[in-house]
Amino acid sequence: MRAVIKLNMMVCFAAIMVLCLVGCTDSGGSGNASRAAARPPADRPPVDRSAGILVPESPEIEAVKNEKAVLDYSNASSGYICAKSFIAPTMVKVLVEVSGVQYQYSIVENDGFIVIPLSCGDGDYAVSLWENVFQDQYAAIFSQEIQVSLSDEFLPFLYPNQFVEFNAGNEAIAVGAELTSEAGGVVETIEDIYDYVISNIEYDFEKAATVGPGYLPSIDETLRTKKGICFDYAVLTAAMLRARDVPTKLVIGYAGPAYHAWIEAYSSEEGWIRKEIYFDGRGYVLMDPTFASAGNGGTDMTAAIGDGNHYDPRFYY
Repeated sequence: MRAVIKLNMMVCFAAIMVLCLVGCTDSGGSGNASRAAARPPADRPPVDRSAGILVPESPEIEAVKNEKAVLDYSNASSGYICAKSFIAPTMVKVLVEVSGVQYQYSIVENDGFIVIPLSCGDGDYAVSLWENVFQDQYAAIFSQEIQVSLSDEFLPFLYPNQFVEFNAGNEAIAVGAELTSEAGGVVETIEDIYDYVISNIEYDFEKAATVGPGYLPSIDETLRTKKGICFDYAVLTAAMLRARDVPTKLVIGYAGPAYHAWIEAYSSEEGWIRKEIYFDGRGYVLMDPTFASAGNGGTDMTAAIGDGNHYDPRFYY
């Protein structure tokens, strides 16, 4: 008998879906999936980060697949896995459980693989795919255990993925390259991009009130309209920084009472810059482009995401 589960949905302030699974640890595969042996990857040369933007690949060398979907974990050592559905428009959910935390991704089209970051680093990941069968009920397609040993701990936060999607053809990436062409180092690169985003993107309160669940930002759309919600701010900033070889986390959690999105960026001098970064001669600035763009909030922004003093990260992408 196929495992069937019910997914309960919570929609955050930025319309980011975080879904809770009941009973997923007992999920079993179904159908005639062909499986490659799940094992730690053999020694591989480190990824060349000097050649520009990293591009995910899905060679299906190590994969599990049936007539409904495929999960490709050939590049787990590079910090990501890929999944593809063959049954659109039926919704397929990908559940990734690691260290007691569960991430969920949605596949709604058959137009290629989605990229899923292995954002908790080395460890054992339980990945399962589920097809929607009725309302909020899902049936198992298959599951796979993956032992992850990263060749570079920063790779999950350098590659594009389903949440932080970008490529060399994006106008936003070209703008980021131009902005930082004369930057003197990583911290200056972060400063240039961060300042640009908070100075040029306006918070869209109407969008925040009306955007639906499952929304994923388009960085070029945010750049074109010069408006966005917290998710848009964070994704645009993260994508522009990753494209300049700056490891950057998209963080989803709470800022005060509200569900919120912000970023953390890395430099070898400072380590992970989580709440604030020092810009020479200018003091400390919150690493929250939404909050900073509003000039420390104002009444409307403070009501939306709190006063910026209480950050509680839950998920990293």
